[in-house]
Amino acid sequence: MHEVSIIQNVIKIVSEKAIENKLTKVNKVSLKIGELSGVMPECLNFAFEICIVDTLLEGSTLEIEKVNAVAECKDCKQKYPIDHFNKLCPCCNKFCSSIISGYELYVNTIEGD
Repeated sequence: MHEVSIIQNVIKIVSEKAIENKLTKVNKVSLKIGELSGVMPECLNFAFEICIVDTLLEGSTLEIEKVNAVAECKDCKQKYPIDHFNKLCPCCNKFCSSIISGYELYVNTIEGD
């Protein structure tokens, strides 16, 4: 389960930013996760609850914002939703060459005291 290592990195990043900003407690962490990232939100939530014990994040909540996968056709300039299995432009039926979003995985916001 690579979600544990992802959460461990999130905790490291959030802790460093909290210290930089003189926070003594983190109340909420918000992540943006693309639907093509291969990350399972349920597993992230489970790993988060276990890994935040005895850290600045203990007692905090995790908010996950899903980012839809979207491509843009280089030929007809159409923007359209895609998934792992279908990346064809609905207008000209060509394979997408430009994925605009869907692979994101980052800390979006941190709330604390």
